[in-house]
Amino acid sequence: MNASELEHAIPAGERILLDTSALAAYLDSTESVHPAAVHVLESLVATGRNEAVVSMITVMELLVLPLRASPPGHDTILQFLAHHPHLRAAPLDLQMAQDAAFLRARHRFSPPDALVVGTALSCQVGHIVTNDGAWASKLAQLEARIKVCTLSSLAPFS
Repeated sequence: MNASELEHAIPAGERILLDTSALAAYLDSTESVHPAAVHVLESLVATGRNEAVVSMITVMELLVLPLRASPPGHDTILQFLAHHPHLRAAPLDLQMAQDAAFLRARHRFSPPDALVVGTALSCQVGHIVTNDGAWASKLAQLEARIKVCTLSSLAPFS
């Protein structure tokens, strides 16, 4: 897939949710899907074409590895999340918890996955951008409300 096909798949002005795997691919240049993640973050999000949200689960997951390092490198991640244009970390609230509980009850999502998708539903995003191939099948029943863009399906990205 190329940049124009990706931009057609995610319409301008539509809010997106970036999951942990998508942001990890952006931050790690050795990831095979890094070029696609860079395009999403720099051409779609940073320009304001698409606003993006991340869940607090994603924030937590992104901080674990840097906090294990010596010296800890988590400040870089926090600065990225706080200052990347048109990207915001959505604080957990009661609506997200209710949406997550519904997903756990009806679709048997794990608690972290339910909170990520609950964040997406509560923030009214149109697409979840991920590198987790299982998301598309997990969210098939919710396709009318939210679609999945899997970075690995874009490879090789040009």
